[in-house]
Amino acid sequence: MNRTKLLLPILSPLIAVVSALLVGAILILLAGANPIAAYTALFQESLSTYFGFGNTLTKMTPLLFTSLGVLVALRAGQFNIGGEGQIYLGALGSTLIGLYVQGLPALIHIPLTLLAGFIFGAVWGWIPGYLKAVRGVNEVITTLLLNYIAINLVSYLVQNPLKAPAAPSPYSPLIAKSAQLPIILPESLAHAGILLALIAAGILWVLLVRSPLGYQISAVGFNPIAARYAGISVERTIMLVMALAGGLAGLAGASEVMGLKYRLFEQVSPGYGFDAIAIAFLSRGSVFGVVLTSLFFAALRSGANVMQRSAGVPVTVVYAIQGLTVLFIAIALALEKK
Repeated sequence: MNRTKLLLPILSPLIAVVSALLVGAILILLAGANPIAAYTALFQESLSTYFGFGNTLTKMTPLLFTSLGVLVALRAGQFNIGGEGQIYLGALGSTLIGLYVQGLPALIHIPLTLLAGFIFGAVWGWIPGYLKAVRGVNEVITTLLLNYIAINLVSYLVQNPLKAPAAPSPYSPLIAKSAQLPIILPESLAHAGILLALIAAGILWVLLVRSPLGYQISAVGFNPIAARYAGISVERTIMLVMALAGGLAGLAGASEVMGLKYRLFEQVSPGYGFDAIAIAFLSRGSVFGVVLTSLFFAALRSGANVMQRSAGVPVTVVYAIQGLTVLFIAIALALEKK
């Protein structure tokens, strides 16, 4: 019985993924395609080819950063639904430093630009943290609403004051070369952002598992009343955690600007902030699980178009598989509580 309880948190995400792929196979059959050929094309392209794997790492970077932000908030019992808006704010902050701070060597300019992305995202995460800790406002509502404010703010800026001269669509000028992240796989899209995201995952693991602050965060998440009696400032912890969550998502936006697009677009994120919620829940509170699940979701996104071209399967099937994965993990969580 004890062994089952230990293995269940590990097995249930795997069962959820396998179940989602099996149901996805049925959807592929209904679409008139071969599931084996479709999945082979999807994962072979995204994981075993040079350019496909580079594309997967590129998509994994913002997913991993933002998922870590959702995870750290969950550890404190907070639901950060605002990753998407925090990505947009982080992208805005890095763009401003990349555009208007000139003449710096890359060794200084890159960290400064990343720091701006982190701070902008952290502020956007701290706002709902403050409202929850001090005013008692539900963080799910505030983080969700702040998404729309951030998206529309960036939309306004790239259509007006930040719009590049003679741009055919809303986007900013290119950021300085000294603020751009280097490519780690030559002639591919993979940039150093993935290395930074993996380092962030390692630091967050140490913070949560090996530090007094990690104990405080977990204590607030398990029982805020008991944590308060133990002398832990619940309000300060909530604000700190939400700011950290926002900062990590802000780094996702910064990495998109600095490593991939080199400018601020109206549509910075194709929904990475919402995928991150699913990834964090699927990972069951494990930093290592977030890394693996981010890779899985990135591979799905990376190989979706190839699957459509080679096997005739609509890209929407991939999004259905992602949704089914979340559904099955939710079922597993419900069964565990019985």
